[in-house]
Amino acid sequence: MNLRDYGRIMVRRGWIILLTTLLTAALAYGWSTLQTPQYRSSATLAFNAQSLDWGRLQALKQRLSSYSNQITAEGAAFRVVDKLQLDLNPYALLSHVNVSPDLNELTIQIDVTDSDPNRAGEIANGLAEDFIAEIEKEQADQLREDRVNVTLLQRAGDGGQIAPRPRINLIAGALIGLVLGGLLVLALELLDDTIKSRDDIEELLGDEIMVLGIVPPAR
Repeated sequence: MNLRDYGRIMVRRGWIILLTTLLTAALAYGWSTLQTPQYRSSATLAFNAQSLDWGRLQALKQRLSSYSNQITAEGAAFRVVDKLQLDLNPYALLSHVNVSPDLNELTIQIDVTDSDPNRAGEIANGLAEDFIAEIEKEQADQLREDRVNVTLLQRAGDGGQIAPRPRINLIAGALIGLVLGGLLVLALELLDDTIKSRDDIEELLGDEIMVLGIVPPAR
């Protein structure tokens, strides 16, 4: 097909693409407005040792992974729920927590997602403070030079909204509708074997057939 054929198809079936685009965009936006807003807040822990030579540095990097698991342990969740008096199951709390260690910066970021922006910050800070307290207990009998110092580098504030994103969903829905509409129009054209023009006759019967006349469309 040439550009003229594509233009003819758009004039005749363009409304299908427009309709599917508007429909999927409206559905995506409506679905977004029905979702419960989710907020994310983050706290950051920093780690260092009294005498941080190369060997201690490597050991500390290896321990960051185990520290990450300790932050999201069952005991930590139960202690935080009890301390903050949260009406929340500890296991449900842990399902909304993500811990990311940074081996280069020697930090651990605690991300908490919750439907309440204030509670998200409280949980992130609660987990960070609980971890610091537990580490201090574990190291109470160690020599000072063997201890790992943990500080709350950045306290969590009220969470920022991460979902839903109505505008992004609206654009995504429109793009999906545009693609679906185009595929639908293409399928209709491939299935349509009716003769509508001289070009259709020549394509169907070959160039040897001579067209003697064309009936003009009725006004």
